[in-house]
Amino acid sequence: MFRTILLLLLLTLGVAAKEPLNTKLPVQVYMSLPARSAQVLDSFIQEFAQTHTYLDIQVKNFGTPQELYQSLSDPNRPAPTMAIVENSWLPGLVQNQPALYPVETWMPKEQFGMSWAIKNNAQNVLWEASQVNGNLYALPMFFSTRALIYNSDILLKSGIKQVPTTWDQVLLAAKKISDPKASPQKVTLSLGDTPTNIARNFQMLVWQNGGDGLNSTVSANNPVAVQTTIDFFKKLTPGLAPVDGQPAMLPVGMYIGNVEDYLNLRSTGLPVKTAMIPGFDKFTRTTETQGWALAVFKNVPDRELYKVQELAFFITDFQQQLRFAEQTPYLAAHLKVFDNPFYRRERLADHSNLRVFLNSIGKSRIVDTSATQLERYDTAGKSLGPVLRGEKTSQDLLK
Repeated sequence: MFRTILLLLLLTLGVAAKEPLNTKLPVQVYMSLPARSAQVLDSFIQEFAQTHTYLDIQVKNFGTPQELYQSLSDPNRPAPTMAIVENSWLPGLVQNQPALYPVETWMPKEQFGMSWAIKNNAQNVLWEASQVNGNLYALPMFFSTRALIYNSDILLKSGIKQVPTTWDQVLLAAKKISDPKASPQKVTLSLGDTPTNIARNFQMLVWQNGGDGLNSTVSANNPVAVQTTIDFFKKLTPGLAPVDGQPAMLPVGMYIGNVEDYLNLRSTGLPVKTAMIPGFDKFTRTTETQGWALAVFKNVPDRELYKVQELAFFITDFQQQLRFAEQTPYLAAHLKVFDNPFYRRERLADHSNLRVFLNSIGKSRIVDTSATQLERYDTAGKSLGPVLRGEKTSQDLLK
C-alpha cells in the first residue's frame, strides 16, 4: 500500500516537473482607435503589466474598426482575451461569437460589488446599449456624440445673434452668411466630409423626422421620413459648394461634428463654439452617440479567470476613465469624470463647449458602425447628390 502511494506521488511530481515554472498567462487585448488614443490606453495596460508579472499582455490596435469587427465576429478566427468594442457591434458579436462572456461571469456582483456601482454612475444610453437580450455583455468606457460646431465670428459679422436651434433658422442663417455684403470674407469650416459621414448626418435628420434611419431594417414610415429630409436638403444645398462631389451639409460657418472635430478646429485658432444639433422643432433635436465598452472572451481557463478580472477591473476603473478622458478626444462613460476637478483643470478652456456634447447624449441614438452598415452609409452618401438632383429616387438611399 505504501509503495503504491509512493509511486503515485512520484508520478505526480514527475508530471509537475514537466510543466514550466513561472509560466505567464497570455492575454490579448484588441482595439481599433486612432494611434494617439490607442497609445494612451496601451500605456495604462503596460503600467498594469509591470506590477502583474504573471501576465503576458499583448495589445493589438487594428488599422480600422471594420477590420476589428470582422476579426471579432468571425467564429472561425481565434478570439482575443478582451477587446474594446463599439456598442452597436454587441448584438452581432453575441450571435456570431458564442465565446463572448456576459459581464456578470467575469465580474460577478458578489466579488466586484464596487464595479457594479458604475451602473448608477454610467451614462444610461451606454449602459443600455451594452446589453443584449437583457444581459450585460460589456462595461461602458467612453463615447463621443455629434453637435453643431460654429464659428462665432462669422455668425456675428453676418448679424446672427443667436445660434440656430431649428433647421428653418439654419436656412435663414445660411442666406445671411452667404450674402457677400454681410460676410465679405467667406470662411468655411468644411472638414472634407466622406460619403459615410454625409449619410450619418442625413440619418440624424431622418431620426428627427420619425424614421429609423438608413439601416437594414427599414420600417413602414421610413420612406416618408427620408423623403421629408430630402426635401429639406434641397432647400439647404442650392448655391453651396459641393464637398467631394456631394452636397455641402451646412452653410458657411457651421459644421456637424464630434468632440475630436471640435478640438481639432480649436487647435487651429478658429473661434469655434458648440451648440446642440438643431431640430425641426425644439423637441426633435436628436443626434447620434458612438460608444465603446470592454468585452471579455472565453479563451482563458476558468481557474485563471481571476487574473483577467483584475486587468478588466483596472482598465474600466474610474481613475483610468479619468486619465483617458484627459488625454484623448473622448468623453468618459462615468458620470463623475466630467466634473472631476482634475478633468476640469485639464479641459478648462473647452469645458463649457464639451458639456454640449455631454448633454447631447440624452437626446441621442446609438449609431450602427458594424462593417455591413458602414458600407450601406457609404453607398447612401454617394447616392445623396444624384437623389437631390433628381437623377435617383429616395429608394436608392434605402438599399
